[in-house]
Amino acid sequence: MSDLRSLFGRVAIRAACQSLIAALLLGFAGCSLDSVIAGAGVPGTRYPAEIRDLKERGSYLDAVVEAGGFHYRLFFPANDKCRSVLAHPEGATFTWLALMGRVSFGDDECDAVGVLSLEAWRDRQPRRSREPLPRAPAHYHEVYSDRDQVQLYGRFPLASQLGFSGSGQLVVVIPRDANCSGLAEQTTASMEFRVRGPAPLVLIDGDKLCPILGLAQPPPQTPQPTT
Repeated sequence: MSDLRSLFGRVAIRAACQSLIAALLLGFAGCSLDSVIAGAGVPGTRYPAEIRDLKERGSYLDAVVEAGGFHYRLFFPANDKCRSVLAHPEGATFTWLALMGRVSFGDDECDAVGVLSLEAWRDRQPRRSREPLPRAPAHYHEVYSDRDQVQLYGRFPLASQLGFSGSGQLVVVIPRDANCSGLAEQTTASMEFRVRGPAPLVLIDGDKLCPILGLAQPPPQTPQPTT
């Protein structure tokens, strides 16, 4: 976990610095500098936050955080402290961190551990010229499902394109629909990263493309995936 945090932190800080330069240029061009910086995720910036659509999904709390003119759908640990912090729709504060972000209410804090707004997350980073990147194999097993989504735990190398460790273990979220129905029963699939469009990461099952909705750090004591 410390290696994942370290890698994500380095990538996030580099991307934030590059985004801040772009933000300053946009500010001179007449855009709202505050809103551009908020979208860039500059570490240490703080904004009043509203919490929307809170749901508990397995080991995570799934919530939309609106702050600084932007909104991100994030995963938080499903523990008592985070339940308490996120239970307040208004009056919270969101702080960008090198790793991801933190919601605070009063003296209590809850750090995000995953993101389900991958298109917006990708677009915070400098645009890449290659489309798509080569495919890479993913190895995983199902750890949770409900009527809306399935969570897969394993190794997803191209997650590194969004700042997550490509060599460590992650949880990815896929929709429960026809394009993804066969993947949860498998233990391996090809994945692909795309620099444009609404699905930055996809899993490939024959001629079906299954969009990855989110990426998250694994909860404690998750069984290791087999390869």
